[in-house]
Amino acid sequence: MKLSQLVSNDPPRVLAYGPTGAGKTTLAGLMALHPELCPIYVADWDLRIASLRRKLPSSVWQNIEVEPYRDVNLQGEAFTKLQAKLERLQSEGFKAFVNDSLTFCTRAVMARVLMLDGNKPPTFTPQLQHYMQQISLVEEFVSRACSKNMAVVMTCHEDTQRDEVLGRLYKAVDLTGKSANRIPGYFNEFWHCEVLQTSQKEPQYSVRTRSDMVYAARTSFKTLEAVEPSDVIWGKIVAEIKSSATTQP
Repeated sequence: MKLSQLVSNDPPRVLAYGPTGAGKTTLAGLMALHPELCPIYVADWDLRIASLRRKLPSSVWQNIEVEPYRDVNLQGEAFTKLQAKLERLQSEGFKAFVNDSLTFCTRAVMARVLMLDGNKPPTFTPQLQHYMQQISLVEEFVSRACSKNMAVVMTCHEDTQRDEVLGRLYKAVDLTGKSANRIPGYFNEFWHCEVLQTSQKEPQYSVRTRSDMVYAARTSFKTLEAVEPSDVIWGKIVAEIKSSATTQP
């Protein structure tokens, strides 16, 4: 495949991380304003999707299908349910998949791992082999999701880590072990969600698309600035994809 064809047909696959309240769920929901990215399927692990009612007009709510994911009858059932659903999304007509959030999803993966290992309860303290199995399952799931011909957005909470060489603190995704460094590599977009709050004004939500000394981020879209308002970023991405398609030789 020529690079020009790949660029024009490559859907956005976004890993968006940030602290609680930084607008990660809202960022994903704003895709509903763009028909090119709809309908959207949301796997709701954080059970906070209702926050979108403040940000989205009711006319686009029909573009989002949401399912809550929690173990109810069997330990680890929620993750296996999502694995099966992932394989049906394209045939069911969805153009975008949102996993909100991957941090909570990995907790569910551990519940599955413990259940398979002699039906250990979720309160059991995981051992090294359990973490290794968890990491393997999470990476396989992310890889399969990102291989689909559809937009993918996974949100993640942030964690503070220390650079052992330089001694400085920096922000990373809240995932288990080395997967915190490997998981971003599956995505063509790695964004940090930020919020600016000033007195007597509505919070201003933005997305960092390029790294600085504290936050890792990157983008493959030429039209995106280093920091973009959350409510314009999807429009710019859709416009750039359309432009690439029309200029393809």
